[in-house]
Amino acid sequence: MSDTEDFAAMFAREAARPVLEVGQIVKGRVIHITAESVFVDVGGKGEAWIERAELTDQDGRLKVALGDEVEATVVSTGDEVRLSHKLRQGAQARQALAVAAQTGIPVEGKVAAVIKGGYEVTVGGLRGFCPFSQMDLRRVDATEEYVGRVLEFRVTTFSDNGRNLVLSRRRLLEERAAEAAEETRKKIAPGAVLAGTVASLADFGAFIDLGGVQGLVPLSELSHSRASRPADLLRVGDAVTVKVLRVDQEKGRISLSLMALEGDPWGTVAGRLRERQVVRGRAVRSTEFGIFVELLPGVDGLLHVSEIPRSRQGALALAPEGSVPGQHMQSTVEVGAVLAGTVERHEPFGVFVRLGPGQTGLVPTAELSMSRGADARKAFPAGSEMKVLVLAIEEGGRRIRLSHAQALGREEQAETQAYLQQSPKRGDGFGLTLGERVKQRSKNRL
Repeated sequence: MSDTEDFAAMFAREAARPVLEVGQIVKGRVIHITAESVFVDVGGKGEAWIERAELTDQDGRLKVALGDEVEATVVSTGDEVRLSHKLRQGAQARQALAVAAQTGIPVEGKVAAVIKGGYEVTVGGLRGFCPFSQMDLRRVDATEEYVGRVLEFRVTTFSDNGRNLVLSRRRLLEERAAEAAEETRKKIAPGAVLAGTVASLADFGAFIDLGGVQGLVPLSELSHSRASRPADLLRVGDAVTVKVLRVDQEKGRISLSLMALEGDPWGTVAGRLRERQVVRGRAVRSTEFGIFVELLPGVDGLLHVSEIPRSRQGALALAPEGSVPGQHMQSTVEVGAVLAGTVERHEPFGVFVRLGPGQTGLVPTAELSMSRGADARKAFPAGSEMKVLVLAIEEGGRRIRLSHAQALGREEQAETQAYLQQSPKRGDGFGLTLGERVKQRSKNRL
């Protein structure tokens, strides 16, 4: 090959070489490194150089070596081609954010600080803004907890070449929650056991997030251990495993249970409780015949009223209207007294009548003064007044036996006696014959 042919071939290659333009992003391999520059072979586009300072870290160490591939932005053309690696980062970030705004592709950003109205977020070297309302599904009180975290966002506004950059994490979370909900609904069925997170607590139960779908664990299904409110057992954010009890598709309600997964509490009784064993318990319910005591979670025992020393019992009642604190109330209930009480409730063996604050007595069925087969509930409805005679007071006033029939008899006897006391005596005409009464009237007319 002659020199003329070599020159012609080289000229043809130079003429065919693509022309680089300012702002264009190129790739090349590092071919030479000096104290001030890093030279890059950009292939058919020729050679270019980058300032060494752009490719060093904070400690001054060079981040590239011979043969490494780098990307950069064309800064100038002409006699020599100059590239910029930092400018390439900014341009690429802006281009990526513009595409993300159009397509909805999530971008990563670091929450830099809390500012007025929201958060400052750094994305690809650019400063963005995320409003408080768009940081999470629910606004939190501790706004500082997001600072320093790297999170994913949706680009909602990108304009002025990135100077106006608005982000939303909430939109991304809502979309993902909707996707997760679809998958979760496929798993939700009565009897299914699912993992979830405590989303919120109410007096009547705990709401559990199953993955975009929430269900309710009623208070009665939280645990065999008795609790007055869900907050005694759970905290928001706790990870839990629940069993699905019911699914109401029409109302969108899902009933869950934590207690169903605890097993039968009575299965452990044989190994933990034995006859005549001394145990500690918690009184959970009081009845007329005794107190129910929780011995183990879900296991109650009855402490019969006969087993409770009278010295360990106390009873309260509402004081009459107008009473003064510290005032000693005298009881009007004594054997033989006839009182007016209020019917409280009915039992097969009689009727309970309230006589006063903290004082209730029993009128046995035989003492109700009813005809055979009559209904005591109709004859003496709850809340009605009943006159009773106190027959007996036992156990320091805790048991009072009354009689309605004898009260009526006592009342009738008293009325008859009063009538007899007010009736005229024989000399005044009582018991006179007809003739004697005529004579008496004649005398009175004179």
